[in-house]
Amino acid sequence: MNLPSALSPVPRLSLAHTVRTQLSEAILSGELAPGQHVPEPELASRLGVSRAPVREALLELERHGLVTFDARGRTHIVQLTLEDMEEIYSLRLALEPLAAGLTTERGTAEVFASLEANIAATERASSLAEVTRLDAAFHDLIMQASGHRRAARFWEGLRYQVEAWLGLMQRRHQAVFHSTQAETVKAHKRLLKVLRSGDAAAAEEEMKKHIVSWRRWLALEADAAARTDRKPTL
Repeated sequence: MNLPSALSPVPRLSLAHTVRTQLSEAILSGELAPGQHVPEPELASRLGVSRAPVREALLELERHGLVTFDARGRTHIVQLTLEDMEEIYSLRLALEPLAAGLTTERGTAEVFASLEANIAATERASSLAEVTRLDAAFHDLIMQASGHRRAARFWEGLRYQVEAWLGLMQRRHQAVFHSTQAETVKAHKRLLKVLRSGDAAAAEEEMKKHIVSWRRWLALEADAAARTDRKPTL
């Protein structure tokens, strides 16, 4: 039988990659809660795989800062403290305005079309978890389009923690205002307009304002922790 020449072998994703994807989505959506103990045998049974790909996936997620292992080797979902969140915030503030300015100068029509498509997908999103995922992807596109290789490498190491940061902030915002999706779309449309303007300084300033707008939620959590005399974690 002669098959069409357009057909080619389909790459086979490893089990560990599939497991990592499912686990990261569960962590970033909050389905697996911060601090939660997740036994490997239970995960393997639930996912219908052996423990080997689960262990491989968890080791990779540890490198991305989403899980930790205690002294006995047990896995826990990372619980970001306020100090962790402040560090992520400060790194975003250092990297992303730079990337926005460079994207204004180096961005192509294809890049801007991809950002526009991301915003449209965010408008159609059916869950807050999907909004968070698309929000992180929007910022990925800008970082990649900047062409700054070293900044992109820093971002790659931080990227999953940024999405975790966004997820926590957006769940808090949604609980109060119930408008996170609409506000994310509005902010990203504003950013895209400035990125297309050709004004690098304006793009840097707009990105800075975008990140700083989340700062108040960290301050509110710190105040709440002080009033209840508890360890501030998110």
